[in-house]
Amino acid sequence: MRKAFRFIMALAPLLWATTPAMAELRTVYQGTLGTNEVVLEVNASGAGRYFYRRHGVDIPLSGPVSALVEALPIQGEAMYRKAQGGNTPLFEDAQTRQPGPTWRGQVVNGTFAGRWSQGPGSKDVPFELRQVRQYDPEKTRSGTAESVTRRISPGNTTGVASDETVSIETAPYDYLKLQTPLKRGTEHVSAAVGWRMVVDPRTRLSYPRLTRHPDARVVEKVNAILERRHWQLNLAALECRATLYTETHPAAGSLGNYDEESVRVTFLSPTLMSVVESGSADCGGAHPHNHYEPYTLDLIRGEYLDFNRLFRAFAKTPEGFEPSDALMALIGKKLKAQARGARSAASAEAQDTRCDDLWPQYLALHFDRNRGRDALVVAVSGVPHVMGVCLGATLALPFPALKPILKPSADAYLFPETGKPGTTKD
Repeated sequence: MRKAFRFIMALAPLLWATTPAMAELRTVYQGTLGTNEVVLEVNASGAGRYFYRRHGVDIPLSGPVSALVEALPIQGEAMYRKAQGGNTPLFEDAQTRQPGPTWRGQVVNGTFAGRWSQGPGSKDVPFELRQVRQYDPEKTRSGTAESVTRRISPGNTTGVASDETVSIETAPYDYLKLQTPLKRGTEHVSAAVGWRMVVDPRTRLSYPRLTRHPDARVVEKVNAILERRHWQLNLAALECRATLYTETHPAAGSLGNYDEESVRVTFLSPTLMSVVESGSADCGGAHPHNHYEPYTLDLIRGEYLDFNRLFRAFAKTPEGFEPSDALMALIGKKLKAQARGARSAASAEAQDTRCDDLWPQYLALHFDRNRGRDALVVAVSGVPHVMGVCLGATLALPFPALKPILKPSADAYLFPETGKPGTTKD
């Protein structure tokens, strides 16, 4: 089975870019800087980072907790020249030699309080922050990529970071960063189920939440998965914005195109929910991360769908899983029957790259409801950059066409109202 998370793992250095390489005990505080709400994290030996709640963007800190100095944005020719090639925070103005804003204070009984100053001639601003948590990131960080991906059913192109749990215990600083009011979109209702988009105004990134379902426990479990995925995309966007203080590449200080990420609910029934994440994330590097990442949730169990519950979808191999011979035979039959006459320029280009040959290694599945016609979509996902033209849905198999490979248990998922193929209702 292909590795669909190489980009997520490539983000790992970025997620800790503003923190020291050596792991040590960290202390997290939250409170006010003047009238602004802030969250601050410092290490046992000094240095750290903080963010304003309304922005969520990390600002690196240097020095002991009694005299912390803020990094300055890498802006202007002098700062850019000084930072070029280093990709590390600058705590002194390259032109004036003045240090960044300073935090001068003391910790007494778990409260960090003092005065903040932008420099000579500026008025000091009081701050008062209370301790929230202490943690060692090396001890609280969850398992390896391999152990996490083993828990995720074949057919769902979900990455390790999108399922990492961010909690007040495991990652208090990031958890507090994610506690921001979300804007709610229009609710979409179909019979007994419904969903709506919610938006983080800081990243403008929309993500769905389940709003209605006959089983309240399913709503809770499914929304926990959707929230985790939304949180990880938001963290990646905010970390990209924070490169304003650490990087000099063209995307530094941007949202990395995460504000243009497309997240679509392609199918929703009382038993199944398919979501597709797609876009072109770019926060530096040789190429943008062009991606098409579908996954399907089991609304009976409240977890990722195991496609093998429905039909002979994937077979276990020494390397992991690969599409079954039965599924590949059905796909081959559909491809042969599919009209291959007139093509658009884009599809002709895709054919030139032999997209069909990318299966089974880069095959992904999800469900789609188009004009009331329910189908299993076979897509290309997780391909290298040079094969990006092949990303996306390639063919659709209407539910009745799946009948030759369906298991008896599939009726409860695909035909919950009647139990009979071809008679689903919206």
